[in-house]
Amino acid sequence: FGEPIATPIPGLDRLFPAPTRIAAATIDEIAGLGLPGARARTILELASRVADGRLRLTRDRDPAEMIEALDAVPGIGPWTASYVAMRALSAPDAFPEKDLGLMRALDVDGKTLLALAERWRPWRAYAALHLWLGGSGG
Repeated sequence: FGEPIATPIPGLDRLFPAPTRIAAATIDEIAGLGLPGARARTILELASRVADGRLRLTRDRDPAEMIEALDAVPGIGPWTASYVAMRALSAPDAFPEKDLGLMRALDVDGKTLLALAERWRPWRAYAALHLWLGGSGG
């Protein structure tokens, strides 16, 4: 969906598409990329909200506000909202508290993970990345 661009790198030939371009696509166009229909609808809704200003994803906003706004998009849950806040918005305390990989890394249940994570504030996103990379949280 991105505009074509000439580069000397084979396969690197498109810019990232603008939200307005994605929002103008059809479900069939998005699903035609190999995505289930529900995921295509989520992508279209997200692009539409960003394109028309209902959802503003910027680093100058309160991360909790952004997570809440993302979580309000049908098809986006708390894990995805926290992950976007961590990775795309650089929110250092965003934490996907129900992540199975984090629970397995520490061999704990969700309630215990959340309690442990309180010690890592305001850097819980860094702790999650460390655990995903095979570190221990002890």
